[in-house]
Amino acid sequence: MRRLLSFALAAMLLLSLFACGEENRKETESEATAAITESATQTDDPTEKQTKGNHEVISLSFIKTFDQNPSIEEQVIHEKENLSITAKSIRYDTVHGPQIMLAIQNKTENDLLIQNDYTSVNGFMIKPEIDIKVPAKKKAESPMSLPYLNLAMAGIHSLSEVRFSLRILDSKTFSVIDTTEPVSLKLLNTAKKKATFDTSGQLAYNSNGVKIILQGLKKDTLFESENVLMVYMENHTNKIACIKNNKLTVNGYELTVSMSTAILPGMKAVDKIELYDQDLEEFGITAIDAVNASFEIYDYEKWKLVAKPDTVSVELPTEVPTEDATASTEK
Repeated sequence: MRRLLSFALAAMLLLSLFACGEENRKETESEATAAITESATQTDDPTEKQTKGNHEVISLSFIKTFDQNPSIEEQVIHEKENLSITAKSIRYDTVHGPQIMLAIQNKTENDLLIQNDYTSVNGFMIKPEIDIKVPAKKKAESPMSLPYLNLAMAGIHSLSEVRFSLRILDSKTFSVIDTTEPVSLKLLNTAKKKATFDTSGQLAYNSNGVKIILQGLKKDTLFESENVLMVYMENHTNKIACIKNNKLTVNGYELTVSMSTAILPGMKAVDKIELYDQDLEEFGITAIDAVNASFEIYDYEKWKLVAKPDTVSVELPTEVPTEDATASTEK
């Protein structure tokens, strides 16, 4: 509950920031920054090297300096006799993240539900926000949002490549009717320089075309400074890989945590394993002295276990993470 309240407060403050005039903008910005995160300074040019900050930083600076130049040409991404889906434009005027505006024309007799099958941005798997309902014989125009949280975790400050596929379901039975073919949006006005992601960290696994790097225990500044273990992953196989956190212990106590990330061939992903304060308190853990993590790797389509890497002893920071802890995101 407190996490939801924290996020709601942050969202309200952000909305007030964008709604306010210049006269009270500074005061609101100060309040919102305190509620959300540290201020991680970024340059106005998204192609220049950024000041390093916590992976979880969703600062006002990140949102305000996110590159809003990339746009798209109107593009039909799905066309069948009774259903068409068109990508119309990209919007940047919300605090949630860039939005791909989709126009759907439903000529079927069914009420439809459009959801994400997969989405990648700049080579990183991203979990968008999309849940579009289109009544039978009706039209709708709704967004597929690319959350700033996911973009910040992957060090993405500008859109240069967006690929996705959508699932089409019957909204009453939730049965899958169809899946769109993979589509790459035709982006215009993209940054000339490609961003790079700092992949430094503790190598946990590198075999069979899959790489897992642990990028340290950090403070999740968005959700009241809970501890998170950042995980960077690459899939160099020709199949969809799913990397799951199998087990995680803190000071010898096993915590109930979960991370499950599907990665397309040739793609990368950044995810996190959250260590909730209430779970640590349950075991009387006041200081984190030792963290051990283990993973499982699956063939996503067959859901067949491919590998079960050895348990890794996570390298802990020499000092307790704070909201000023640095991370490894750079342009």
